[in-house]
Amino acid sequence: ITSIVRGDDVVPRLTQPNLETLRDEFFDVTAQIKVPKIKAFYDVRNPCPDSHLVSRNANMLCKKAQIDRDTSFSEKLRVLRNERADKNRESTKLYIAGKIIHLVDTTGDETKYVPYWASRYEFNQVVLSNKMLSDHSVPPLVQILKNLKLDETHEVLVQEHVVVNDEEDEEEVRVFMCFSNPHGKISFIVLVFCFAAWITNIWSNQGCKFVSRTTIITSPNGTISPGPGMSAGMWAYNLRECIDPNSCDFDNFNDLQESEFCQPYPLGLIEIDANTKAGRAFASLANFIGFIGLGLVLFSTSMKLRKQSCVALFVVLFISCLFGGLQFLFLHGVMCGRIELVDGDMADATCTLSENGYAAVAAVVLWFVSLVGSGVMLYTY
Repeated sequence: ITSIVRGDDVVPRLTQPNLETLRDEFFDVTAQIKVPKIKAFYDVRNPCPDSHLVSRNANMLCKKAQIDRDTSFSEKLRVLRNERADKNRESTKLYIAGKIIHLVDTTGDETKYVPYWASRYEFNQVVLSNKMLSDHSVPPLVQILKNLKLDETHEVLVQEHVVVNDEEDEEEVRVFMCFSNPHGKISFIVLVFCFAAWITNIWSNQGCKFVSRTTIITSPNGTISPGPGMSAGMWAYNLRECIDPNSCDFDNFNDLQESEFCQPYPLGLIEIDANTKAGRAFASLANFIGFIGLGLVLFSTSMKLRKQSCVALFVVLFISCLFGGLQFLFLHGVMCGRIELVDGDMADATCTLSENGYAAVAAVVLWFVSLVGSGVMLYTY
């Protein structure tokens, strides 16, 4: 009989003594925790590479010699262990049948396995890993055995331990866990600013008070007179209503005031120039690309991004910030310039930022803060 065990397969290790050993180790670690249990719970949820385990454990756990043995918990644990030890003396230990071939993943990506003859005593402990269940899957095991071609020509290694090159870079553990903040608090801070920038930019584009517009009318004979003022946005303008409905002259703009309603620009009313089109396009692209950046930042709060993804996040937020600034080309468009009216008069408009325009400025600032935060994430990777 020859038994084959792949990696950290939990099934060959599921014996009663192994499970009791796992239970005892759990209780020992629980007794060693020197920080509040809720803090330890949140800390272990963060993925941690092996190179950082020693320092993290030192901050959370005390030495076994420093455990307080005079507590009720320790007394109950001693009683439980004594009871189980008495019962286990009468039980028969079970081991994996026959000779054992242990398949070791030497690359960490399941592309190369090395088989060696293992002792049954090497499996007297349950290995907790993210592959403990998947390593028991039969279809991959069949393919691995076919690739190994274990026959008279390809022998199984005799050594008990496979030497792995220590100079190779340790593969970092990346696990998806909601809001575990693997990048630290910086990813959550970037998320808040990025979300605020995206919402603010959308609100600034959808409103009809991006600019406050005043006009001066010049007639063909050179007469200059003040024209009607209005608030205008990227895609709509603000309707005006009578101050006093009972005595209102629509031709007299002193009898009118701004309303709470927006009206899309009528098609063909004015010819949309290049600056207006560019402002609208950059505003829309800032929203769309910013949404992509928001998704990346949200993902980074649950799983650590690779360095290439951090670079991509930095580029996306940079483009969002840049396009958010370029949307102000709208101020150089036809709505804020000279328009020839139907009767031959010329209307010279002057625009100043209104509430939606100030929101767009705030959005650019928020995009920039998000950009700086993503740069910190990339710098500290």
